[in-house]
Amino acid sequence: MPLQGAAADAPRPRAMRHRLELFGLIAVTALLLARPDLATLAAGLGLFLWGMTHLEKGVKRLSGGTLDRWLYNATRSPARAIGAGALATALVQSSSLITLLAMSFVSAGLISLAGAIALLFGANLGTTTGAWLIASVGLRFDLAHYAMPLLALGLLGSRLSSGVLASIAGLVLGIGLLFLGIDFMKLGFETWQDGLRLDGLSGSQPWHWPLFVLFGIVATVVMQSSHATLLLTLTALASGQLPYLPALAIAIGANVGTTVTAVLGALTAGAAARRLAGAHVIFNLVTAAVALLLLMPLAWLVDTIAAVIGMAETAWPLKLALFHTLFNLLGIVLMLPLIPRLASALERRFPEPARLPPAQARYLDKTALEHADTAVAAMEQECQRLNRRAYHLLCTAILMPSADVIGHPPRRETVEATIDPAAWPAINARYQERIKPLLAEVLDFHSRIDTPLTDEQKTRLDILHDQTLRMVEAVRFGEVLQRSLLRHSARTSPLRDAHDDLRLALALGLNRLAKGPGDSDIDTQLETVRHHWQRELAERLRQQRLDPWLASSLMNDLHQASRLIAALAPPSRLTDTIRAESHTR
Repeated sequence: MPLQGAAADAPRPRAMRHRLELFGLIAVTALLLARPDLATLAAGLGLFLWGMTHLEKGVKRLSGGTLDRWLYNATRSPARAIGAGALATALVQSSSLITLLAMSFVSAGLISLAGAIALLFGANLGTTTGAWLIASVGLRFDLAHYAMPLLALGLLGSRLSSGVLASIAGLVLGIGLLFLGIDFMKLGFETWQDGLRLDGLSGSQPWHWPLFVLFGIVATVVMQSSHATLLLTLTALASGQLPYLPALAIAIGANVGTTVTAVLGALTAGAAARRLAGAHVIFNLVTAAVALLLLMPLAWLVDTIAAVIGMAETAWPLKLALFHTLFNLLGIVLMLPLIPRLASALERRFPEPARLPPAQARYLDKTALEHADTAVAAMEQECQRLNRRAYHLLCTAILMPSADVIGHPPRRETVEATIDPAAWPAINARYQERIKPLLAEVLDFHSRIDTPLTDEQKTRLDILHDQTLRMVEAVRFGEVLQRSLLRHSARTSPLRDAHDDLRLALALGLNRLAKGPGDSDIDTQLETVRHHWQRELAERLRQQRLDPWLASSLMNDLHQASRLIAALAPPSRLTDTIRAESHTR
């Protein structure tokens, strides 16, 4: 009865939460119905965020891995990484996208932590272009006039087309929603002149500024977009709802708020992603602290630069955009020399696990699924781990230490050594413990890759999938072969000489395969052994030197070995691809 009572009480917190959510929704609806100006403002913000989502998805579909490869190549030096991060963020207008992409790269082992940190620094600088676009274009022109045709084209194109045209239509739809959202925000602030004023919390004292920094952080966390916070701030500033200095403080807070995306993305990721999230938090906190301490000198510098370049004295939105760029540049200048030390400190703070469980994947973080190149790279590295594990297990199948097979060419002396059957574990038990769980993770990860792929990436994934399944098939053949080898392992067994030749041929094939996965000639030695013992069997049976029952066992063992080596050898149609890729890496 107590258990039944506890089970009956379990849904109560969930039901209470649903009621509170419903009550909050009704309250917000009532407020928006009573205040059309607030409703217009909220609608503009929602359209802007919706447009950002469509824009990000459209860019990811159209890039087809091009953005990923470009950023990967650009992280070879800190200066190039900063420039690439800034340019990429300016193009896609989403620092969150570049942040998650950098985390995926690090988790998949594609780039170093130092390169990813420099990429994030550039992304912070690139996100300032959003403020410039809003201040220079969004607040000066009637964007609703351009939004309507863009929305019509985007909606019709998304419905009626597919492939690249559908991706372009999604991009157009996102831009239309952005334009419409900005226009609604302007309209909302224009009609909000006699209502609550944002400068009600402001003051002339510097200790008020941290309140606005906090407002910027909270707004960015809630809306998950620093662009949305800056849009809100710029429109309020342009309409006179917000003084200039508090607006600068809110811009600082918006920068800090972007770290939440990185932290959330790293919670379920590996140590590499956590290191990068830590770097993102440290950079933004240091930059924000310096900018807040130097708020008045930076504001004076903005006024000086504005006067030099001919900017109007009352062009507050443009000055805010200039301030946003300056304090991010200042942060980069301060932190750039510290990147190596920062990377080393984060590697010590978030070390890799000393030893992963045998069945646990190392590279298959969910962050790698966000982008094509990182997903393929993660699959490739995890399949290599699976293959190495399978090679060691196949050495056990042929009753030879893996160090004498994979480390260097196997020798006849090792094959002819005495075999203790009790020293060799059953293949099936090792397969269930070390191979099957990891295989399940690899197959599950492969099934969840839904990002746009190039033809080359699709071919590579097909090769990896095919190789993985064939490797598991080879382990199964090795299981059958091991049982026969153990039964006839005694030195006096009539099959021992044939089995030794068979084991040595398989060991040589494994050795060549471990050195070069694209080697398609790993079965040459086995074929020689098989033809020799087929003739030898026929001769011994004629001379009645071998029992027919044992002869059939040896024929079966030769057949199992041939099936094993055939499963390991890549199909001829894939061999050239594997070799070509191994030369380019």
